[in-house]
Amino acid sequence: MVRAAEAGSPNKSSHAKVLPNQGGTAMLETGTVVGYDPGGNGKHGVSAIRISGGAISDVKVQTLDTAEAVLAWIEPTNDLVAIGIDTLSCWSTGYSGWRGADRWLRKKYPNVQRSVVSPNGLYGSMGLNGMAVLLSLRRQCPELPATETHPKVLYWALTGCKYDYLKTSEKMNAELCRFLGRKVATANDHEWDACISAVAAFNGSTGRWTHDLLEEEVLSTAQERLVEPAGSVHYWWPE
Repeated sequence: MVRAAEAGSPNKSSHAKVLPNQGGTAMLETGTVVGYDPGGNGKHGVSAIRISGGAISDVKVQTLDTAEAVLAWIEPTNDLVAIGIDTLSCWSTGYSGWRGADRWLRKKYPNVQRSVVSPNGLYGSMGLNGMAVLLSLRRQCPELPATETHPKVLYWALTGCKYDYLKTSEKMNAELCRFLGRKVATANDHEWDACISAVAAFNGSTGRWTHDLLEEEVLSTAQERLVEPAGSVHYWWPE
């Protein structure tokens, strides 16, 4: 599957099935992993990775108008096993809203550290719409595994190349196909970001990626603390 032809739920079939593997991590036998890139009007990217027999069998991507349209796209999915969202999944009470995860990314990847913006300086569409969708889904399924993502820095971490969808979309789509092991063609950066967010959620949920950036050290509680309005979340990372 390359692109969803029209709006609609990514999957309405059987319930998810999760089995333990010999390494002690979870193996997704069946289910759907969703990725979401929140944006402004008409710029909400969504992606759904279908798992069958423990492997990725189908990938859908689409661009929707609003966060409400995103919820309408996701909510009918009765085998949703994880979601990855390019948003602030938790907040810091410290200076400029910096979190341990943000500081770690800036230090680890100096070549793209300017992509890690102070949380207090981010666009509202990313922070508000992403959290609205996450909170809404968690109200329906409190235990839904969720991971924060950062597509631009993640692309650098996985490929050593700077993110530039406008100039290198063909190359970026080829890399996405490699990550998925399936063919996919995104129409814009919102869909690409949503798809790589689903990849992060899939790899984190199955134990392929074990580094949770939200476990990176915070400063003393006298200076900052993490606030998790949607409950416990992750920030799975490949390194």
